[in-house]
Amino acid sequence: MISQRQKQAHKSSESIEVFYGIDKIINAIIDFVNGSKHRYDVYADSKGPLYVTKIEALRKAYIKFVSRGGQIRFITEITRENLSYCKEVMKLVELRHIEGIRGIVRINEIEYQSNLAVLETKLATILLRSTLKRAVELQQNAFDTLWEKAIPAEHRIKEIEIEQEAEGSKSKEPHNTIQLWTNHDQDEYAIRLGGKSDLLVATTHNTQYTILIDESEYIPELEYDWQYTMMHWIENVSCRES
Repeated sequence: MISQRQKQAHKSSESIEVFYGIDKIINAIIDFVNGSKHRYDVYADSKGPLYVTKIEALRKAYIKFVSRGGQIRFITEITRENLSYCKEVMKLVELRHIEGIRGIVRINEIEYQSNLAVLETKLATILLRSTLKRAVELQQNAFDTLWEKAIPAEHRIKEIEIEQEAEGSKSKEPHNTIQLWTNHDQDEYAIRLGGKSDLLVATTHNTQYTILIDESEYIPELEYDWQYTMMHWIENVSCRES
């Protein structure tokens, strides 16, 4: 049976602290990592993976914790901008993705931390640390709920890479034809890519080109001087018609 003295001792060990300044905050985070027994959980906005990889003391603390058998579960928003950092972090943590996540929170067996304000040029300005058992339990429940909803990092990374590959293929895809158009009076001319409405070059842009008069295979070298291409094309068409 727990005595009254033991209850008081346990209660006095529970505390809430607030840290200001980047150095104190980083030290508090390192202490958190070193004080974790078997596991700890983190959810952070899209800048979180960058901090882990770029802040050397934090990265070393992660490596040391994992090397002694610790497990880290990490939730963040995986984007194109932080993709390389996420891949680095995945070497140390089990990573999952949730869109639109904000702030930074850490929970281990006995402690809860929250970065209350995050700046572009700093890790944070304020860090809240609590060892209140009830606070730790509530934050752990919140994290576990997010973890179940989050998708594995591998799936999200694959999505991004497929999107990038498709965009890259699209940008490299050659246009099949170029077209020479004229207006109703047939005294102005313009060139368009086949199937496109935008004009590559025109004798004037203040007219409507409604008559297609010729079409040719697209040759990438032609785009270096569309004006010359158009004038030469007009001459060829005129010669054929005369």
